[in-house]
Amino acid sequence: MPQKGITKEIKVITDQHSVKGQKQNGFPMRKWKISLIGVNANGEEESLPYVDHVEYILHHTFEQPLRKVTKFPFVLQEKGWGEFDMKVMIHFIDNAEQPVVLDHDLNFQMNHYEVAHTLTFKSDIKPSFLKLLNRPVETISDRDSQMSSNDSGIDGKAHKRRKDAILKEKSKRVKADRSSDEESQGDSSAASGDEWDNEINVHILAEKFQRLQASDLIEVIKMVKAKQTSEMYVREDGEAGEYQIDLRTLGDDLLNQLWQFCTKRLDG
Repeated sequence: MPQKGITKEIKVITDQHSVKGQKQNGFPMRKWKISLIGVNANGEEESLPYVDHVEYILHHTFEQPLRKVTKFPFVLQEKGWGEFDMKVMIHFIDNAEQPVVLDHDLNFQMNHYEVAHTLTFKSDIKPSFLKLLNRPVETISDRDSQMSSNDSGIDGKAHKRRKDAILKEKSKRVKADRSSDEESQGDSSAASGDEWDNEINVHILAEKFQRLQASDLIEVIKMVKAKQTSEMYVREDGEAGEYQIDLRTLGDDLLNQLWQFCTKRLDG
């Protein structure tokens, strides 16, 4: 009986948002970011030690449509107004393994979306590469930041029930720097390159949350609720006493407001 192949789960992650005051051909300009990350059997995110580099093949109207990224999580950042289909070519540590090409639909329907893929490797691969595939990989647990707050007295309530406010910073990937190997910028009818300047680093913001006092955490929750929209991932579990927020879905205005609030409380 032939041996079964080895499978690895990954997902292609897209984050995008509109750029205020910028339009091209009548369409709002958007900053978008693509990244790749592994998923283990427990559904936890993990690194991709068996991947050497990733090549993104963009729309032909980009000045340099082929982009190579060598550092995990293989982030490509760009700016443009048009949706298009791209190719994501994954190259492995073992050159004997043929690259895998994934089709990816870049669209602006959601600020954040993830597409799962299964990579299948033959059972007769090199022992060294097989060992790499089977090696336990440390999960990206530092993506989730937890904190607790006491809501006694909130909204005038006199009860003393303890409530955990878990502000989950689900994406360490949103950073102000560029991860792409290329520093080139494209400018065409489909899109143009740009860095994600002046972006709030949500990982640092989550760390700031952990240093706040309980009363300040309640204020954070109130601020989020006051500006909550359908595009934001905000969930409150009354039974478990948890409050979960995906920071990268909050938008620039609210993130800046939260950043200023934390800075004032911690540094003021």
